[in-house]
Amino acid sequence: MASWGRRRFSLVEYGSPVDLSGPIAAASQIDKGAARHILLAGGERAAKSLGFSVNPISVEAAGVRAKGFAGLIRLGPSLELEIAPKFLGIDDTDSRWREDFFYLATLSRHGRLLASERMAASGNSPRDLSTLVARSMATMYWDNQRRPLRAYRREKETDFFLEGEPDPVDIHFPGPDGFEQEVLRFDRRNIYNATILAAAQELIPEVQDPLALGGLERIARRLAPQSAVMSPRARQLPGRARAWQPLFDLSVDVLKGFGLDYRQGAASAPGYLVDTWRVWEDLLTISARMGFGARVVHAQKSYCLGSRQSGALNVYPDMTVEANGACQRFLLDAKYKGHVESGIPRVAEPDIYEALAFSRAAKCETVVLAYPALPTPNKEPLLLGSVSVFEKLSIENTTILAVQAEVRGISKIGGLREFSERLARSIAQIVENN
Repeated sequence: MASWGRRRFSLVEYGSPVDLSGPIAAASQIDKGAARHILLAGGERAAKSLGFSVNPISVEAAGVRAKGFAGLIRLGPSLELEIAPKFLGIDDTDSRWREDFFYLATLSRHGRLLASERMAASGNSPRDLSTLVARSMATMYWDNQRRPLRAYRREKETDFFLEGEPDPVDIHFPGPDGFEQEVLRFDRRNIYNATILAAAQELIPEVQDPLALGGLERIARRLAPQSAVMSPRARQLPGRARAWQPLFDLSVDVLKGFGLDYRQGAASAPGYLVDTWRVWEDLLTISARMGFGARVVHAQKSYCLGSRQSGALNVYPDMTVEANGACQRFLLDAKYKGHVESGIPRVAEPDIYEALAFSRAAKCETVVLAYPALPTPNKEPLLLGSVSVFEKLSIENTTILAVQAEVRGISKIGGLREFSERLARSIAQIVENN
């Protein structure tokens, strides 16, 4: 339960069904049919946001399940549904999984490390995503505040002191307040700061953590006043302000409802959501480049498998890792769902067929299928980035190695580099030994 009058209910992606209709009905004083409708409506908003063709939340007799996404959905003004990625799970006594989730979400969405790498150093671990977003925004702002975010803007003003470009007629016939003139300003009042300020103001009512709230209020005082932001959208900041780009991007997401907004009776943004498969693919690509070296890792390289009537038939493995001092050439493909059936890890047949197609087209005999490791009940996480083989397939000259990598703990200081180095080292050794 949230500490300020909100009820939060939790699911694990692809986990066992959980009876939520009854508790939601009791908490909201509605019947189970209305609670079921609320859950399905939240899933529909999630599907629209993530571009899914089907509702990722299912409500059946056995309970509620969530598939293919993770994050926080605001079901109503006082109801929240939290979905943890299957590879992080939920631990009510340790909120580290939320920091890991936020870290991976921002890394995937923005392609860079935000200030969340330092958040894990705090002894007071936030238990809600809005606080994580707020702390990240505040840290990024103060990291860059010595280089203010300024931009050029034109404005019209009236003054007896000539500074801009007054109309020649106005020089002979000034108004009662002076000459009307157009002035070019280079200052902090611009669309970029206006967007950051608007995001901070949007977050302030959502955040209860005193440190995070204080950071947002300081940002608001520093940046005000600004013009209203009517339609927030992604923009490329000028080169001189490149350090501010991550904060601006995150602010746009906040204003678009990236995890925070819900309006009763309106089709509002669904919540702080991510497509978990995409997050895993992005993490694996970034980590492979850091671990093996960017020069030897080629993402989505095209290989011709054959031809069709309309032209070439090409395939695109996630990564080609060229031969280097560590190991021979191999293909690395990110896989996410369906590798555990009846408690036994295994590779699904469609993934085997796809791996064979990649191998044949790329003329590469080794294919590594990489899955995130799943939490094991009552067991401590393995070392971050550790890799283990759970299935090996030999088909003619092709070797398919199915591995799983430990992700939990990646939000700690230096976590991404540790994950990348151990992942690359382990995979290289596995490839060479097989």
